[in-house]
Amino acid sequence: MVQGFLRVFGVIFLLLGVAGFFLPTTGPIHDLLHLTAPHNIIHLLTGVIFLAVSGSFQWSKAVSIIFGIVYGAVAVIGLFTTDIFGLVSATPTIEVVHFLAAILALFVGFKASKPVAESQTTESA
Repeated sequence: MVQGFLRVFGVIFLLLGVAGFFLPTTGPIHDLLHLTAPHNIIHLLTGVIFLAVSGSFQWSKAVSIIFGIVYGAVAVIGLFTTDIFGLVSATPTIEVVHFLAAILALFVGFKASKPVAESQTTESA
């Protein structure tokens, strides 16, 4: 489950990172999301990391938990400021998305258990 989560969200983050460069820099969409170039690069790097580790259960679990902690921290910081380290401009929409992503990643990461095929292979060795 955790590996599938990282594969799906890896693709989503890559698409979001690329799309962010093509969204308008003014208007309602920009006001809602306020995606900046550094924010888009963070999405691209997150997607690459997710896809890179998704082949390994142990790495997928660790990255999911680390991602949940980091995005949770970013969401909490965003409650107190609109500029997060000069990289992310916090809006209410961004904060909700960051909180939801953090909760989902932490849930998947902590709930993850070894796939049955790996468990059986390890036990019979």
